Amino acid sequence: MAKKTQELKALENVRVVLIETKYSGNIGLTARVMKNLGFFDLRLVRPRAELNKEAYARAAHGTEVIDCAKIHERLADAVKDCGIVIGTSRRYSQSRKNIIGLTEMTELLRPALSANKVALVFGSEDSGISEPDAKHCSWIVKIETGAEYDTMSVSHAAAIALWEVNRLSREPEQPARELAESARLEAMYRHMREVFTEIDFLEPGDPRRMMLNFRAIFNRAMLSPREVNMVRGVLRKVRWRINSAQKAGRTGISGKENLDGEV
Repeated sequence: MAKKTQELKALENVRVVLIETKYSGNIGLTARVMKNLGFFDLRLVRPRAELNKEAYARAAHGTEVIDCAKIHERLADAVKDCGIVIGTSRRYSQSRKNIIGLTEMTELLRPALSANKVALVFGSEDSGISEPDAKHCSWIVKIETGAEYDTMSVSHAAAIALWEVNRLSREPEQPARELAESARLEAMYRHMREVFTEIDFLEPGDPRRMMLNFRAIFNRAMLSPREVNMVRGVLRKVRWRINSAQKAGRTGISGKENLDGEV
């Protein structure tokens, strides 16, 4: 038993996040799956369902997972200390980037699981993960079944994804790589938006969805804290050059001028 517990220790870093869950039974079933597979950190974002008798009955021996669950109003708060945030969805859209399968998910997690907090995010039964919430996900996993009807319940999708992570945790430990937490990345993206707006790189309202594309690029890079600091250092230098030019009597600076390195 001690060996088994030690094998699953990396799972302490994994958080399950349910967004706007509609049915109490699905919360309970997910809690049961989590207990079966060695996961205990459950977060509920804007839950519509109550943690009632049905939830506890469906949880069976996983009631302690429900007892310890934390409730958040925003997904950003639920995942702010996570280095990797993985959403699950069967929906495709132009605004959703970095869509991968389960095999790719395990490859991403292999060097990161032991050293980083990881969030697995599951959307509501009727609408999945919304576009505003999807932007907080580094990756979107689509569970391919090959069947004509591939819509799964929240608990079924959780069982499949969590089993893959459980299996991964029992493999020989890989060299760990520390990743920047979600809150640190979000601060970087806000900084980028501010500077890109100042240099007129972003149009009002960002109709070309440039920030969404930049998010996808940097999420794929899986930045370390040091790399985030480097990006923000560049952004601070750009802002300093803008302020210096303005103090010298320049009335403005265009995005093209800045991108070409002319100040």
